[in-house]
Amino acid sequence: MGIKRYILLSVIYMLAVGLYVYSFNGDNYTLKLYTFSLTMPIAIWIVMPTIVLFIASISHLTYYSFKDFFYKRALKKDLDTFIKVSKKIILGEKSTLKFKTEIFKLPSLVLRALNYVKKADLQELDNDELKECFELVDKIREGEYQELKKFKISDSNELFEINEKNHLKKDPKYAYAILKNCSDLQSDLCKRAYSELLNIGTFSEIKGYNFPIDKDIFRRMMERYLDEEDDFSLDIKSIKEMLETFNATSEDYLELAQEIKVKLKPDELIDLFRTLYNEKGQVAANAYLYTLFNLEMIDQVRDILENSEEEDFLKFKTLLFLRDHGKNIDTIKYLKEC
Repeated sequence: MGIKRYILLSVIYMLAVGLYVYSFNGDNYTLKLYTFSLTMPIAIWIVMPTIVLFIASISHLTYYSFKDFFYKRALKKDLDTFIKVSKKIILGEKSTLKFKTEIFKLPSLVLRALNYVKKADLQELDNDELKECFELVDKIREGEYQELKKFKISDSNELFEINEKNHLKKDPKYAYAILKNCSDLQSDLCKRAYSELLNIGTFSEIKGYNFPIDKDIFRRMMERYLDEEDDFSLDIKSIKEMLETFNATSEDYLELAQEIKVKLKPDELIDLFRTLYNEKGQVAANAYLYTLFNLEMIDQVRDILENSEEEDFLKFKTLLFLRDHGKNIDTIKYLKEC
């Protein structure tokens, strides 16, 4: 029964009882307590206990109505909070939101221990906000780039990093934006952005970031430098500096000599490897001898070999011997395999 109906029926009941008593006894009665006296019709005295009970019951109902009102309001707020926490958990974020009612505390603790990793069946989910979060995660994990501003996802979130990689895959030039804000050069995202920069950037742009130049990076830049359709440019000084940076081996110098000959003029080629030979000695010797041998500068090759120790440059001495006796073989294949 509603409180309004209870009040109406109670008032009707009290009036009916009072009028009934008053109809056969309209006298007054005086209550005396020490110096206090109160005179009222007997009908009112008869109804008085009912009035006291009525007031008490109304107070009781009002109290529990307010208590129920505040509890329902707390439930509603906790439901809103639960949805917010659910959105955070779905998106891989941490939540510090608290619940006021006991009914939501256990589900919230369980929820915080879960991770959403598989595509969900959303047919029976009637909350658009949660649906949107589930769909966002699915799209990102499937390789699509999504705008995340409205979701307020932190930079440390795995989902954020996956989305950045998706953006990078969609637009390689986005590598500039990623590298501009890279605080950890060892992070996978920064490494991927730098890898894309190696494909599209100029040498000065690549050099502008403090990534260590290793053999693989050097090889990739050389591939672009040697590609006639690529306008990527390198100067000799930079090539020498990079070789120095990753401590190039004799095989590295020889490989460089074999490949770069299509890019440089004979004089430039000789000057480069003569300088490297003078600076690096034995480690660049094979590359220099190969360059001279390939350019048919046999007299200079012979001069170096004749002034070397008996056990030095045995392969080139063999090549020169074979050449002097009319035998020509694949120089690079011989140097690498024998």
